Order: sequence, then C-alpha cells, then structure tokens
Amino acid sequence: MASMLTDLNNFDLIAVTGADAATFLQGQLTGNIDHVTPEKSLVAAYCDINGRIISDMRVIGMNGTLYLLCARGMGYALKKILDKYIVFSKASTSVETSQYQRYGVYGQSAKETVLSLFGSAPEGQGQVLQIEGGVVYRLPDGEPRYEVLISVDQDETLEKLEDFGVTDDLEEWELADVRQGIVHITPAIQDTYTPQLLNYDLNGTIDFKKGCYTGQEIVARMYYRATAKKRLYRIAVNGIRASLDSTVIHKNEVVGEIVSVARTENGAYELLAILPCELVDQKVTLELCNEHGDSAGDRQNKVAAQILTLPDLVTQEPSK
Repeated sequence: MASMLTDLNNFDLIAVTGADAATFLQGQLTGNIDHVTPEKSLVAAYCDINGRIISDMRVIGMNGTLYLLCARGMGYALKKILDKYIVFSKASTSVETSQYQRYGVYGQSAKETVLSLFGSAPEGQGQVLQIEGGVVYRLPDGEPRYEVLISVDQDETLEKLEDFGVTDDLEEWELADVRQGIVHITPAIQDTYTPQLLNYDLNGTIDFKKGCYTGQEIVARMYYRATAKKRLYRIAVNGIRASLDSTVIHKNEVVGEIVSVARTENGAYELLAILPCELVDQKVTLELCNEHGDSAGDRQNKVAAQILTLPDLVTQEPSK
C-alpha cells in the first residue's frame, strides 16, 4: 500500500480561547498544557473526581486558540463540564466541529503524500505543521501516520485532498489504532474506565509531574501505590467473527472485556481487551467466545486468542 487518505469526520472539536485558556486547561486535563505550542500537540484526558475518564482528546494550538479534538458525541458533554468551572477564568469555550474537516494519511508513502500536499511533514510524534486554515500532525506509529485538520473555507486545499482520492473505509485506520493500543472514549464508554485500565498512565496521556487536575489524587494513587490487576492488551483471533459483544474467557469463565475490534488484511481480527495481568503473565490459554455463535453459520463460536505486543509503554517516576 503506497498511501491512503481517509475521511475522519467522526470527531468533535472544542475551542478554548481567552487570556486564561492555558492556565484553566492545565488545572482540568491530565496532560501538561505548557508543552502545547504551534509546533507541538499532545494527548490528554479529562477525568471525573473519582478518576474515571470522561473524555480523551488531542490538544492543538492554532492561531492563539487551544483546540480539544475528541470523539464524535463527546464535544457538548465535555464543553458542559468545562463550562462549570471556566466561569472563574478569563476564558470561554465553543464547539467548532462544523467549521473543520479531518482526514487521515497513512501507508508506506504517507510522508511523501504529506510533502506533496503541504510542502513539509511533521517528523516526530505529536509534531504539528501549521498550514493555511489548519494543521497537520503526526500520530504514534511504526510507519508515518498523520491527521489533517482543515477549515471548511479552505476550498483549494480541500479540492487537492479530494483530487488525491478520499476513502470513507475506516478498516485499515482502525487496525492501525488497535496496533498502537489507542482507545478513544465515546459516549458509550464515558465514565466507565480508569486511566490504568486503558494504559493511559503508560502511553503519555497522563503527565504525573504536571501538578493538580480533576481526579489527579486518585489517578496518582492507583499508579504509584497500587499494582495494576487489569490492563489493556492486544490479542488476535482467526476463524471467528469478533465484535465488541464477544467475550474473552478462561476455563469457561469470562475474564476479559473487549473495547476495540479491527479486521486484518487476511480476514482475521485484532482486538484491544482489558484482561487480568496475572493470567497474561502466566501465559494461560485464553479464548474468544461468541455466546450465540456466528450468524454467518460458517465459523466457530469459540477460538484461542493470541496475545500480541503493543508499542513500548513508559513508567514515570514520582515527581520530587
């Protein structure tokens, strides 16, 4: 595959403006907003006071405004929560989703495609290229993978993207997310998971040295004082139609919860599942099960699951 351009208009976008915008967000989000510049974005999350994730997001600085890019359906929910506290700051929020479009660029020639479209390409993870009416930023991946966020009034650039050829097939993009261990919070799983369960405490979504934010005390206590009993793992199965309704079992007991599913090039499936660390460490036999069988009638309803690797995760030392 040379490179592909995928329609990613399944997002919400919140703009936070005003003199206190960065200071306000620094006290709300898990990421260190001081690190956001026109050339650098970061991933972060908003947690409730019990340390459960309300939303994840990418924080982008553009034209003096901080933008929070999150999954579709999360924008107004996140704005409502932020607005409860922003009244004490010289800042305001607005939902800007309708003013932008988003595209993904991936494949072996993704960098060359970005270079041909925009004249330059971000080099490192989270690096940002400012373009007329938008930004291009690089995602974590073994091969270059980018997102383009562009204003709807940039007709010339949008025409260039359309001329390149845009697909609305998300299968390969979602597979790349699974292989990177990326789970985005949607309305269906809002307030469900702690950062530890989704590896947010290990993949850079949480900065433990930045200071206080909503839910910080509980999140930090779980990280530094408790050994994780469950975490996010990547698994692979073949010969079964996997879905979010499938379950991971051991000795006929449900032991895991699936949070993301993607189909591979050869028709198998790769999944992200929350599993007991002890069982994974013991290398026991885990199986994926469809309780009511496969509706296609030509597949098994239970097969062995293989644990696959995820990108290196980093343990942060306590701040001094």
